[in-house]
Amino acid sequence: MCLRRQYGVTQTYGVPTGYRGFLKPETWRLLDEEAVKNLHNQGGSILGSSRGGHDTNAIVDSLVEQGVTNLFVVGGDGSIRGAAKIADEVKARKLPISVAVVPKTIDNDVPLIDQTFGFETAVDAAREAIDVANVEAEGFPYGLGVVKVMGRNSGFIAMHSALGSCVTDLCLVPEVEFYLDGPGGIVDHLYERIVANDKAVVVVAEGAGQELMKATGANGEVVKDASGNVLLDDVGPWLCNMLKKRLDERLAEAFDHGDKLTLKYVDPSYMVRGIAPNTSDNLYCLQLAHNAVHGSMAGLSSFLVGSVNTRECYVPIDLVANKRNVIDTSHQSLWEYVVFSTGQPSFQTELDPRDDGDVITTASGGVILSTE
Repeated sequence: MCLRRQYGVTQTYGVPTGYRGFLKPETWRLLDEEAVKNLHNQGGSILGSSRGGHDTNAIVDSLVEQGVTNLFVVGGDGSIRGAAKIADEVKARKLPISVAVVPKTIDNDVPLIDQTFGFETAVDAAREAIDVANVEAEGFPYGLGVVKVMGRNSGFIAMHSALGSCVTDLCLVPEVEFYLDGPGGIVDHLYERIVANDKAVVVVAEGAGQELMKATGANGEVVKDASGNVLLDDVGPWLCNMLKKRLDERLAEAFDHGDKLTLKYVDPSYMVRGIAPNTSDNLYCLQLAHNAVHGSMAGLSSFLVGSVNTRECYVPIDLVANKRNVIDTSHQSLWEYVVFSTGQPSFQTELDPRDDGDVITTASGGVILSTE
């Protein structure tokens, strides 16, 4: 609507099925006001998505053939990498095409910016799952609720939803390795919580514990999807089995009434990602979209829109492509709040030798990690 009402652009098209859709312009969808008027109340994407299918030269050829002058890419790290390649090719050919990126991913793993569109909605949904797990754990003697949430390489959904719930006893994320047994292990910690409170709640990100699973023989061969992402082993059922066996033994040794651990496993899965955005995300998306349009129509290119330290900014794509926002565990970040709130072991993490003043952190508790 910004393109049409403020700049008089009469034709705006959406490209279905991700980057592969550029090669089939006959499938492009006209996005007039009637088509987009209710999108803010829907989850998912009317255009769909896909893995792989990025052919930079063919995509740019298609843009030229169709007379495209302004390209807006909406997505996460994979989409950003693709947009960077397109912008470089457009520049190399000296074409009058602006390339802008609107960061959209529930994982909040885009670096530099405060947060990504969709993240707050996902945290709200994960929080509801944690509340359910807590209620179930409270309903039985020695109840344990385990909630697995999305987060392949960055555990922001787990961290923020655990902090927001105020009922979580253990939060496991990809950025922090943990161990099961022995002093300072998670079994000791959960046993103490269950004995003291008659229940405990665990929140685990899907990418947590992969090295530990490998060490215990849970991993098979490495398999990747069409975009090159390693397919993860399912930490949820594995963690439940490990905890159930060990805590049953501990409870049997300590008490003679015969009660065992009552474990309730909650996996909200795509219910965290496929729901309609909340009000905060709707407002944030509106700001991002308008800023992307204004920047593109002003002649800028190869940029990403976002909020940096609460200020709306244009960020060069090259500063964020092939980098990842991960939980900062070293520089007085939100992760310290997690450790204090849950009372969980801090575990040993690799210390960052840099001074706090030399580290770029984000408002959501992240720090930049290069993936190149």
